[in-house]
Amino acid sequence: MYKRIFHEEWAAIVPIIAFLITFTFFVAMMVKAARMKKSQRDQLAALPLEDDQASSKSNSPTKP
Repeated sequence: MYKRIFHEEWAAIVPIIAFLITFTFFVAMMVKAARMKKSQRDQLAALPLEDDQASSKSNSPTKP
């Protein structure tokens, strides 16, 4: 009976620890994003939309 009580208490603590780790990570990322300079935010925001001329030329097949 005591083993079951101990096991149930441990099983309840694991999700709480996992939640706290995840919550701390996301709060840290939000603070980092809020403290970022505007120029760096704009650069990172446009990053997926920029065309990379060098890689598109190297990836295109050459015509004979």
